[in-house]
Amino acid sequence: MNLRAQNKFIVSLLLLLIASFLQFNFKLHFGWTPEFAMATLVVFGFYLGFLEIAFLCALGVFLFNWMPLPGFEILFFFLLPFLVLSARKIFPWKSEVNNVLIVSVSAFLFYAISDWSVISGNAFLFGLILIGTAAFGAAIFQILNYFYKLSPI
Repeated sequence: MNLRAQNKFIVSLLLLLIASFLQFNFKLHFGWTPEFAMATLVVFGFYLGFLEIAFLCALGVFLFNWMPLPGFEILFFFLLPFLVLSARKIFPWKSEVNNVLIVSVSAFLFYAISDWSVISGNAFLFGLILIGTAAFGAAIFQILNYFYKLSPI
């Protein structure tokens, strides 16, 4: 692993820890939170390799799941970045558009699988969650894109 790849991994690890900290604090203070960690992991699908994503996803699952056996939503949370890694070249739009679209769809699918009542019970709150998740994902994407340009697809 060269120095640039190590630097990218360390920055990604720090971004995941910051996103997790923000998510825990939002949940503590507001009672709801955008999916900061999930958005961060989905963005990593654009920039990191398979092993790096596997480690960071495992860390994300460890931070958010304390049960001995993961539920289906945690498995989905773990697999999302791998889906992005394999599907990022399929979409015909620019990477920035793909990122916002994939992060938004991921958040919707995550809530559809894990807790449909959030979507059906309070559409306004769910809209705020989607907007916050997409905006945070776009910010993380731009930070990583500034330092580590994506190769043209």
